Amino acid sequence: MVEGHVLRALLTEGAQRSALFGYHELLHGIVGPGFLFGAGFAFAITTQRRWELLTSLTPAFFRRVGRMLLLIAVGYALHLPYFSLRKTVEVSNPQEWHAFLSFDVLQCIGLTLLGLWLMLVILRSEKAFIRSIVALLFLIVYATPFFWSQELTDHLPLFVSQALNGLGGSPFPLFPNTGFLLAGTVVAWQFLRHAQAGDEEKFIKYLSVLGFLLVGAGYLIDLLPYGTYAAYDFWFTSPNYFWIRLGILCLLLSGLWLFESRVAHRERADIWMPNWLIVLGVESFVVYVAHLLLLYGWLLNPLDNLRSWWGFQLKLGPAVAVFVGLTIAMVPISRIWHHLKKRHPVFMRGIYWYLGLTFAYYLLTNPY
Repeated sequence: MVEGHVLRALLTEGAQRSALFGYHELLHGIVGPGFLFGAGFAFAITTQRRWELLTSLTPAFFRRVGRMLLLIAVGYALHLPYFSLRKTVEVSNPQEWHAFLSFDVLQCIGLTLLGLWLMLVILRSEKAFIRSIVALLFLIVYATPFFWSQELTDHLPLFVSQALNGLGGSPFPLFPNTGFLLAGTVVAWQFLRHAQAGDEEKFIKYLSVLGFLLVGAGYLIDLLPYGTYAAYDFWFTSPNYFWIRLGILCLLLSGLWLFESRVAHRERADIWMPNWLIVLGVESFVVYVAHLLLLYGWLLNPLDNLRSWWGFQLKLGPAVAVFVGLTIAMVPISRIWHHLKKRHPVFMRGIYWYLGLTFAYYLLTNPY
């Protein structure tokens, strides 16, 4: 994630037109889906552990809902054009409104998980819940070309169209990206059930076979000489490309599980899975937000950021060096954040409230 953002923001335009960068973009296209897939995995783990608490309107359920609303709010806050609600409403031009309302990965995750929490309370049956997710997954995948219709977009409010498709510049609209989170939920759910039965290795073998089938079927079906949709873009709306990427994720997950199972109980495990890397993964939310602020800037540092200093000016070597440096900077940030969350939860809640209320106060009171 960090590597892709750094190269896209800092590499010279000539380097970004090269064939090598084209291959990079092709491979990097799996990172966003993987982020969403992992969010579905985490959701399944949390839900199975606390099924009884989360299928009723308990305090635990409302805490989860609050976190999802926070994700959505942070996603929009990162796109604010001005640190003033009044100025945002009165001065923002159409381009700024499109940028502010664009749907990014945080909004996509937050809104999708919010829907899944509500489905839990309504259905309360594990079998019905999983079947509903699978049905919703297929609906989203095959309805994506329809929701990316310009005619439909023109009849929708901007905040709705930006959430549904990417025609207005949204990098992670609900169609088709919600499908990756739903797929991650289903895969994780089945993996955990097989692990409880002691046959997770058998499940991983099935998952790897499924991965190969999805990649092959997606590629071969797209070669067929007929079309189902009037408007069709392989790289953005194609159901076949969705299945190809999902298949790659299944293969990666299977490979990583097999790799971990071979080194997890050996002395060399720490070499392949160092603690700092694990903490980076656990604290992916703070890493995501922090690296965006340092790389692209925000309302408080619009000129003091990496893109302002070196945007589209660096060759490959210096750009890679910046990526390494930014990654190194994320390590202490994630470790400190992780330590405070585990050891000082009350203090961290105070930090959350202080930051949230301070931001809201200045946003509402700043005139211009």
